Amino acid sequence: MLFFFILNITLAQDSKSFFIEIPGVNNIPIITHDKNGNRKAYSKTTSSKLDKLFNSYKIFSCKKVFKSSKREALQNIYLIECDDLKLMNDLITGFKEIYPKIEPAEVEILTLPDDFGVTGGFIREQEELNYIRAPEVWDNITTGRDNIIIGVSDTSVRILHEDLETKVTHVFGNNFPDNLSTYNVHGSAVASMAAANTNNGLGMSAIGYNSSIYSATNNFVTGVDTLSLMARVKVINTAWVNSSNPEMYNEVVEDRGVVVVGSAGNNNTQNPSDYIYPAAFKNVISVSAIGHNNETISGPGYSYEVFIDHHEYKDNGTIKSFQHNDSVDIVAPAYGVVLARPKTGFKNNGYYSNKFGTSFASPMVSGTIALMFDVNYCIGPKEVETILKLTAVKIDTLPQNIQYYGKLGAGKLDAYEAVKMAKDMADTFGTVEVKNRILYRAWFYKLVTAPYEIKMTNNDVTGGAKLKFKARNNIEILSGNYYPSNGGYIDLSIDTTLASDCPLPPPISNSSSKNKKNRTDNIEDEIFESINNGLLVFPNPTKGILNIANKEDLNEIIISDITGENIYFIEDINAKEILVNISRFNSGIYFMKIRTKTGYIIDRKIIKE
Repeated sequence: MLFFFILNITLAQDSKSFFIEIPGVNNIPIITHDKNGNRKAYSKTTSSKLDKLFNSYKIFSCKKVFKSSKREALQNIYLIECDDLKLMNDLITGFKEIYPKIEPAEVEILTLPDDFGVTGGFIREQEELNYIRAPEVWDNITTGRDNIIIGVSDTSVRILHEDLETKVTHVFGNNFPDNLSTYNVHGSAVASMAAANTNNGLGMSAIGYNSSIYSATNNFVTGVDTLSLMARVKVINTAWVNSSNPEMYNEVVEDRGVVVVGSAGNNNTQNPSDYIYPAAFKNVISVSAIGHNNETISGPGYSYEVFIDHHEYKDNGTIKSFQHNDSVDIVAPAYGVVLARPKTGFKNNGYYSNKFGTSFASPMVSGTIALMFDVNYCIGPKEVETILKLTAVKIDTLPQNIQYYGKLGAGKLDAYEAVKMAKDMADTFGTVEVKNRILYRAWFYKLVTAPYEIKMTNNDVTGGAKLKFKARNNIEILSGNYYPSNGGYIDLSIDTTLASDCPLPPPISNSSSKNKKNRTDNIEDEIFESINNGLLVFPNPTKGILNIANKEDLNEIIISDITGENIYFIEDINAKEILVNISRFNSGIYFMKIRTKTGYIIDRKIIKE
């Protein structure tokens, strides 16, 4: 994939365009035509055969795309505008040795944050984010929102760091925001990989972008437990070793509906095939590491050679790798990544660009999961894991990784496809595409939270793979091999009664969110004066969305049906206004109990049309 995401293109009405890498200046075609198709110049390259090809087409321009880029590779990228894309195919077929990368021009352009690598932040490109297709997520789908919270159970986080301030709220354990002599940088690094302040003109970008972070320190296991009980915490990142309390992780994931992501291990003292906990626990998503670039990273006393798509690297000539075993679920970049690291003696600033470790792969997955919840707040932990696995790029069949076959999970993280599938699950008439998958391991794949339709194409489902898919309208098997065995099965069903809408996530209060205006400012005081108890619920009757506003902060909302059964519950709202989506409810009468911050209880009858 070429990196054609920061330009703005205006194309001639009848022209076709494609991008091409031209490493040698002597192979730049100078042939041009005017807008009427009259030839203005002839091509003259190092190959007469190539010149003959160019001269057989109408070429209107050949322009360098990234004129000001500091990256040598991008300085060789050109945009050719011609009359027929057959020229592009002819160049791919006959001149690949001269032009190594050729692809159609995308008219829809991606916009990068102003702190993405050398675009305005740190001095180094963040190829790890290109590798997982982060810019495509940000531009085409979402940059997240602050009421989706990533829990970080780790060492203390430097909450005053320029890329973490206003982003991180410390909620449990000891923190050392002003005493760097007792400060551990690991928690700050992990938090920054998940959701560093992005598009702030400073430092670095992060996949989680606008998501918020709650940090818990000291007792890591207790930190996970504490975070999982907090409102809006949807995913918790762990990057440490502790084999205790597997039952607690089951409760966090299965009963509380919170995703837990763990670092698979760095093979420092253990055999790389050993299980490292909590990552290896059944309900935890275990993340190991993969290379995202071809380069040599060196410094005092070390020299690392890293390679794209490799699950190993050379440390001064010695081949090393991170944990690889059948407990790994997915891999993500962690060889020479950019992350925040507070410097001793400095209040702010400080970055690393050469850090290695699965501790920095797992928060990249956690940040992606936060974006998945932003577009689909209702998917469960097992569905999150399923989506990550069904969209990952399989790499254990590559020659360099064949020795790790079956030990690198479902493959490398594709953040764009993962967030897109989560969105397709939530869209009213969305189509979820499961395609080109090799599913043979005894994993449970679950997609049941109300997709409109699912289409399955060119999949190979064998062995112990277990599939449970539900849809509201249609499930189609278009092609592939579907013969699971050894306890595997395929369970496909249509349920037209499944709700098509997902409730919006509850907002964060004005006091804990910087630069967020409380939306009740837009409701005139006299409206409240005409409502009993200062509460406004509208529209009522409603077809789906209820606006609830009050003169004082709301604390919790409970909705029950006519039998008295509680069917909806939100707590710790801490805001004067909230949107409640009851589109999933059947038509009828419901009863709402609202508790304010001061403990005052208000009852309302609502009608769902």
